[in-house]
Amino acid sequence: MVTPSVKRRIHTISVVAALLLCTCGEDGGRRSAAAQLPTYVVQVAAPQIGDVSEYREWIGQLYGLVSTDVQPQVRGYVKERFFENGAQVTAGQILYKIEPTLYVQALAEATQRRAQAEAAEKEAAEHLAYNEPLVRSGAISRMTYTDARQQLLSAQAALAAARAAEDQARTNLDYCTLRSPTTGLIGFAQADVGSYVSPDGRSLVQISQVDPLRVRFSISAQDWLNQGGSDGSLRPGETVELILPNGSTYEQPATIEGVDNSVSSATGALMLEARTPNPSALLRPGMFVKVRARVGGQKGVLLVPVGAIVSLQGKTMVVELDPQGAAHLVPVELGLQQQGLVAVKGELSVRSQIVVRGTQQALMAVDGRAVLRTSKQ
Repeated sequence: MVTPSVKRRIHTISVVAALLLCTCGEDGGRRSAAAQLPTYVVQVAAPQIGDVSEYREWIGQLYGLVSTDVQPQVRGYVKERFFENGAQVTAGQILYKIEPTLYVQALAEATQRRAQAEAAEKEAAEHLAYNEPLVRSGAISRMTYTDARQQLLSAQAALAAARAAEDQARTNLDYCTLRSPTTGLIGFAQADVGSYVSPDGRSLVQISQVDPLRVRFSISAQDWLNQGGSDGSLRPGETVELILPNGSTYEQPATIEGVDNSVSSATGALMLEARTPNPSALLRPGMFVKVRARVGGQKGVLLVPVGAIVSLQGKTMVVELDPQGAAHLVPVELGLQQQGLVAVKGELSVRSQIVVRGTQQALMAVDGRAVLRTSKQ
């Protein structure tokens, strides 16, 4: 049988035990809630002072320094072809031969007519020389002498025409052999053996000098003024970079050769021309490239990695850690970018510690939803 005193002791112990259980439950809950916050490791670094350049890019197109079409000057059928498509050719190299038979015959006839004209001219000259003393002595009339003189003039004119015709026939025969007018890369043949060609027909093939190449690109009038006009970084003699279609930077810079004398009324753009070496013929005429040039810059600015920038509600910020390791958002104003760094203005210094990797986790820490551990970049 349980006595009243024992009952009171049991009741007291039960209350104390209940209070202890409640207290332990509350502390355990707090410790459990704290234990549930995720912990992230982020990298921090200090901003640095440096210089940053401003670059602009424009679309350019490559042209051969000399691009020429091989056009026939006479009519006929192609008899021979002496080049391979896409080969390197030299100035004066034979490319085609047109069937010359008709032109050989024409030259022979012209030579014959020239010989006849020479004989007629010689005869007229001798006739005039014979009549000169006779007209002085009165043996013949002045009219007869004048006729003889006129015959000599006509014979001389006919001889000049015959010689010109012979020269033309010889030239036409020479035109049956087509030679390269320049040294360069030859394109694909547009005529082959057996093709009929003529001066008013299409070009037989095109040849381009590809070392060096010309680069033409247009910039807006605003860009031209912003970079300083004729005293800026796009003046003749300055160099620019070429970004190739595969995204790589061409190993050889291009040198500005000239600037057009007027802005196009149709486009409002100004044409510039540069020249770049192309010894390996890697680049080809007609190719499009990006022309990249430095047009300005800033000195002694505060630089942070681009990855440190976060955007919230249209504002740019960085996450800074205070000496106690707490994360805070610091608004910044962005400037120029270069090689993964961006210039910033804000309440930062070279002694600040900002999150440069793991910014999303740092934002969670700002909201109290995560715990950060830091490591140096």
